[in-house]
Amino acid sequence: MTQRAATTAGSLLASPTIYTATQLETALQTQQRMPMMRIGETLVSMGCLTAEQLQAALANQQVGHRAMPLGQLLVKAGYITQEDLRSALIRKMGYPVVSIAHYPVDERAVKRVPAAVAQRLNVLPLQALPGRLAVVMDDPTRSDALSELEFLVQTKISPVLAAERDLSRWIMEIYRRQGQTDTTTFWAAKGQNTQNLLADLERAKVRVPVKNDEDLPPEQADTSLVRLVNSMIVEAHQRGVSDIHIETHPGHEKLRVRFRKDGVLQPYLELPHFWRQALIGRLKVMCGLDIAERRQPQDGKISFSQFVPGFPVELRVAIIPTHNGLEDAVLRLLDNGQLITLEELGLSDRNYQAMVAAITRPHGLVLCSGPTGSGKTTTLHSAMGYLNEPTRKIWTAEDPIEITQPGLRQVQINTKIGFTFAKALRAFLRADPDVIMVGEIRDAETALIAIESSLTGHLVLSTLHTNNATETVARLLDLGLDPFNFADALQAVIAQRLVRKLCPHCLVSEPANAADVDEWLEDYLHAWAHPIDRPDKEELRQQWITRFGVNGQLQRHYSVGCDACETHGSIGRMGIHEVLTITLQLRRMIQSGARQEELLRQAMHDGLRTMRQDGIEKVLAGLTSMEDVRAST
Repeated sequence: MTQRAATTAGSLLASPTIYTATQLETALQTQQRMPMMRIGETLVSMGCLTAEQLQAALANQQVGHRAMPLGQLLVKAGYITQEDLRSALIRKMGYPVVSIAHYPVDERAVKRVPAAVAQRLNVLPLQALPGRLAVVMDDPTRSDALSELEFLVQTKISPVLAAERDLSRWIMEIYRRQGQTDTTTFWAAKGQNTQNLLADLERAKVRVPVKNDEDLPPEQADTSLVRLVNSMIVEAHQRGVSDIHIETHPGHEKLRVRFRKDGVLQPYLELPHFWRQALIGRLKVMCGLDIAERRQPQDGKISFSQFVPGFPVELRVAIIPTHNGLEDAVLRLLDNGQLITLEELGLSDRNYQAMVAAITRPHGLVLCSGPTGSGKTTTLHSAMGYLNEPTRKIWTAEDPIEITQPGLRQVQINTKIGFTFAKALRAFLRADPDVIMVGEIRDAETALIAIESSLTGHLVLSTLHTNNATETVARLLDLGLDPFNFADALQAVIAQRLVRKLCPHCLVSEPANAADVDEWLEDYLHAWAHPIDRPDKEELRQQWITRFGVNGQLQRHYSVGCDACETHGSIGRMGIHEVLTITLQLRRMIQSGARQEELLRQAMHDGLRTMRQDGIEKVLAGLTSMEDVRAST
């Protein structure tokens, strides 16, 4: 047996497996008395790692892997095995080893950590002990996970190791045994915590007496309010909420907080009226705004990781004065959005091919239009992800930067110091770009520079707040752009909306009745303003049956509501699109000043399908509801 193998075997024998709470408490007390050792030094002392390898790994961690624990970085680099790391944690650092299969897991401990959090962090709450919570972890040195757990349960975490190697399977098994799905566990844990905090706030009125018609001043906001604000933001982040609305009312009416999720506002909680000023004041403090200013709107930003380690969430905050000297607040969670590939956007085959053809041209202008919150930034980043190769230089000007991509040179606009989209565009032109993304065309100056850039050999992508693709053309011409240059530059316009996706877990499909099908057909055909342009109704019906039918019948799809969708019947959102490709005929019509209706007629003749039509096809496929499509288009 080699020295390294002997070390590993000896370490496993040196740490007896724990089966009871008494054994666990004794083992944790023993570990607390052991001298503090760093994992790198421990591995070197065991002969599993050389000093040179340790220094190389530490340097690598500083350069680009700060979030990765050193032990996992060493395993990934091939310097040590997972067994070496486990041996060091047990033998030299004294972490107890618990047999999950035989240990009577404390139900109280499990209830304190939502199943979704446990699975994401790969941890299992094991035992509630006086002043701390014992938690099984795959790597007890993960400081980010420890910080997040300590904030969540508001107590010290004592990490332990599992005798079993398949920790993730045991996490799912323990939560299943206790009948706690992701949703029920989440609400049980968070709801109880929120109610406790609300009770603390009610009691605060006794501790800090105020007149019945007065609010508590911001400086008298106690730690319960601070914790409640933090808890509210954490819960919004975990639930996938896009916006938090804080609404104040005059008199003794309670302060109301609502969450916007999947485009719909939902009640969250209510607070006593006397906390209005203190809560708004706390938000102002978090984003560095003027607490005393209550007459003017204020905008700010919260970097939430400064207040709660382990939650790298950023929030854009708008404080707006309302009547009676009160203020409302709206917080948008930016959340460092994840990049979605072009294939995952939900584009139809035609729209996907049209978009790829537009963005792979060497130069030109590609625009994405829609209202605020319709997913325009996500779509543009998906396009840039498709183009993002070492052979291209891509510059972006954004306000704010919501999605980051390696390889892109991303620039934050700052209008307070005069650094506008137009200034950024001019700077990019001197920086040898291949592709330029401008977050939004807000004025004629930005539009003019974007067109000039696209006509001088660059691909330019941007967004505009318009209702549909042809209106985008009309809006830019209204800004005074030269129609000939604009028509030459423009390659495509993608208009989009977001609709809720039907929950696949409780989806019901049944044959659609004739009245429903006729209604869908009429709605689809109505997009052609001139009856002479419309396809034959029966021919369209047969095309639908071929594409979407089951046993020769079109289906009506709906979701009844379940635990997975919190009984709402929908999970997440998807896009419905129309892609206007600028053909030679459309280019000539733009140059000659054709009306919007004429452009739409020609575009549909060229193959464009409107957002309403794209939505109806997604209804037929069982992806969304007709109600959502009609409400969005």
